[in-house]
Amino acid sequence: MSNITVREWIQKFNNGEFDNKDFDTQVKAGWYDWFCSEKSLSNRLKKMGNIIKDINNDYILDNYYVWFKNNCPMVGRLYDDFRLEPLNDDLRDKLYFGVSCEDERNKNKYELFTARTGYKTEFVADNKKELLNIINNLQF
Repeated sequence: MSNITVREWIQKFNNGEFDNKDFDTQVKAGWYDWFCSEKSLSNRLKKMGNIIKDINNDYILDNYYVWFKNNCPMVGRLYDDFRLEPLNDDLRDKLYFGVSCEDERNKNKYELFTARTGYKTEFVADNKKELLNIINNLQF
């Protein structure tokens, strides 16, 4: 996992640097933990990357890095999330946030959880446009 800025990550994503399905490429893309097959990581990354690439909040783009997790709940199917973490470790417990994607246990397609709420869901969205509106308007 690489701690490059979200802005740099988006450039690499758009340039196709994370398209290969091999282990090393997917770890460089930011996969940290998964229960699905390694070969499916690339497709899962594309789904989330197509959201992340449209983030336009300059603070997030320049002060955060992104990483990915594939989750295996006790009940239900596997689901993915992406997490945006401040590059400054001192701000983690205040500014860290993540987005769970299509967890069938939730009512909404996306749920945004934050450190400031004890990692509980703070915002929900039913589509990409709503989610990006929330992310791009987060107050820090």
